[in-house]
Amino acid sequence: MGKQDKRGSCIYLLRQCFLTASVAINIIAHGCVIGFSAILIPSLRRPESHIQVTTSEESWIASVIGFALIVGNFIITPLMDTLGRKRSHLLTILPVLSGWFLLLMVNSVAGLITARFLQGVSMGMLGPLGSIIIGEMTDPKSRGAFLTSVSLSLTIGVMFSHGMGTYVSWEQNALICSFITFTSLLLIIYNPESPSWLISKGRIKEGEEVFFWLRGRGPDQESEFENMVAAQRMQRKSSVIDQELPLKVKAKRFFAYLRATSRKPEFYKPIIIMFLLYTMFQFAGINVISSYAMDIIHKVVGPDANAKFLMVMLDIERLICNILAVFLMKTLKRRTLLFSSGAICVFSYIGKSCYVYAKQNDMLPFDNQWIPIALIGLYMCSLTVGISSIPFAISGEIFPLEYRGLGGGISVLALSLNFFIAVKSFPVLNNAVGLPITYLMYAGVVVLCLSIIYFMMPETKDRTLQEIEDSFRGLSPRDIKSAEPLNSLNNGEMRRCSSHILY
Repeated sequence: MGKQDKRGSCIYLLRQCFLTASVAINIIAHGCVIGFSAILIPSLRRPESHIQVTTSEESWIASVIGFALIVGNFIITPLMDTLGRKRSHLLTILPVLSGWFLLLMVNSVAGLITARFLQGVSMGMLGPLGSIIIGEMTDPKSRGAFLTSVSLSLTIGVMFSHGMGTYVSWEQNALICSFITFTSLLLIIYNPESPSWLISKGRIKEGEEVFFWLRGRGPDQESEFENMVAAQRMQRKSSVIDQELPLKVKAKRFFAYLRATSRKPEFYKPIIIMFLLYTMFQFAGINVISSYAMDIIHKVVGPDANAKFLMVMLDIERLICNILAVFLMKTLKRRTLLFSSGAICVFSYIGKSCYVYAKQNDMLPFDNQWIPIALIGLYMCSLTVGISSIPFAISGEIFPLEYRGLGGGISVLALSLNFFIAVKSFPVLNNAVGLPITYLMYAGVVVLCLSIIYFMMPETKDRTLQEIEDSFRGLSPRDIKSAEPLNSLNNGEMRRCSSHILY
């Protein structure tokens, strides 16, 4: 019996792995998009390039993705709740695939920016959706490790794009990367729909089949499923009375719903936390170093450094640290991993700033390339182990099901906007105030975000999504159990509370 149970657990784990792989391979393709600018921009600077660019145009090619992310965020927010997770996931393929092919056909800067914009739209669509799909369809005990695959996949994509760029032209690189997107398309086609979404639409039987197909049957799974169904039935019953109302009345109640919802801690607290996490993530510089890797290496290490080799070595380190993060996510608490890696990131920022300042002003008693290389390596480790993995893991855990699409879509705007600001401003600040001050400014943003997050973010490791939601409401398991006998007596009042509609 024990062997059968173990075999059954492996089957369910493999099903969750297949589901996660479809998201992860799609994210790898988007990692290629991020890393591609580090190959494209130096190639465009060559005299023999058929497309010539200015410094301002280079920054637009690198940063336009961040602006496009916002467009993708707005597109996906209503789609993931109306069309479902699977069909929305399929829609993310079209813009990025179109972008790769457009890159091969254009012969102007405007064409390059347009292609990158399309790819950014796709990234903006996948940003909130990927973590939600994994968070809803995997077991709570393995959810952290699966969600870490988001940052791991981005790392693999950046490394793949950088590595291929050292051997092939940027046109060949774009063609090869397009095949990764096509592979993810094939996997998504065979994915099931999210059981949480099916239940939210009243398709309880279908949701039950998918849920137990993915997770297996056991006391924990049955309890989690029953709680999910009970919560959704309460929400659906509370909304039935609103279906026959006139349009004008519906509009008034909709705005009343928004006003009431915006005051609820389970809605606004996760959004604030994710705003801070995404801002910290971008100003920690993971996409800055991915986009301007060779320029940064030449500035910090020196003009004689083998930038291409060091860039690939940093990508390999990033991959190793991402794999390490998967195991750390299983063993360490989310808060412990976040704040320890954040402290190391700030330390390495300050270290790089002091080193570059001392080098530029001839204040170093001795100089050795291994000093800046070690600082950059420490910095990359801190980014990868915690700062880039925790936000994506938390985003799949922290939002209640009722607000998951809306809350995820709103909060990911910070990821998109700060991507654009950080990547666009880096060369501008570097030229205006110098690299040391730029690093200190970015470190200050990271410290500010971490300071606020420390007092707001709860621990989510090994907790069900319902338990996390209840913690934002200020409810403990004891409170919920004591309230259960009153549910039947206060059904009408609970319906009013859950619907957020003013009667």
